[in-house]
Amino acid sequence: MKKILLFLAIISILLFVTVGCKSDPELAPVETPVEEVPPVEPIPEPEPIPEPMPEPEPLPQEPEISEEELLSSATKAAENAKTMKEKIESLSLQGYNENSYNSGLSALESYNALVAENASATEKLEKATLAEKEFTEVLNSAFSKLASEKKSEVNQIRKKALEIKSDKADKVGYEAAQLLYTTADEYIEVKNYESGYNYFVKALEAFDDVYNNVSAKRQAALEAIERAKNKADNADEFAAEADKIAPLSTEDDSQGEE
Repeated sequence: MKKILLFLAIISILLFVTVGCKSDPELAPVETPVEEVPPVEPIPEPEPIPEPMPEPEPLPQEPEISEEELLSSATKAAENAKTMKEKIESLSLQGYNENSYNSGLSALESYNALVAENASATEKLEKATLAEKEFTEVLNSAFSKLASEKKSEVNQIRKKALEIKSDKADKVGYEAAQLLYTTADEYIEVKNYESGYNYFVKALEAFDDVYNNVSAKRQAALEAIERAKNKADNADEFAAEADKIAPLSTEDDSQGEE
């Protein structure tokens, strides 16, 4: 009986397993989606880190100018401006640059007013410097014109000196005059017109002396030549007259010799 029960139990288990397998439907295979891999971009090389620029050296600070130094500079500028004003007026040079002359006068008057008011040294220096600048412009304008005129005079006398060959007849004097002329041109080149004018004045005197000296020597030489010619002519005339009075006979001479 036990064997029959065991057999039935085994058959029941087999039937249960068979039916269970047939009842399960077949599952469709599941496809796994393929992820797209993005392209790998090249990693840029790191930029070089710039070296820090050296800090600029601090500019040297100008030393502070004291009130006394400013006042001293203003006083000197004002004195120089007054000296130039007197020179302009004594030589009657105002007309060569009237605008600058009037500006200089105004600045100098303002300076004098500031002195009376006991104003700051900076204000005084400003006006004194302006007066000095304007009067300098007047002098430069005047002497530039005067130097040009004087140079023309020098060129005329130098030309006359060369016409009588003064550079050879009085080489030392001519070269000295030429040096003065060159020096004047050099001063004009650097805009020192007053010195240039003064040297043209000296050059004019030097060339004039050379010309006059050589001219005098030439005149003396011509007169000496003329006198010598006159003497020679007079000697011929005297000999001819003497021959008339006391002719020299060639025959008498020959007889005397015998």
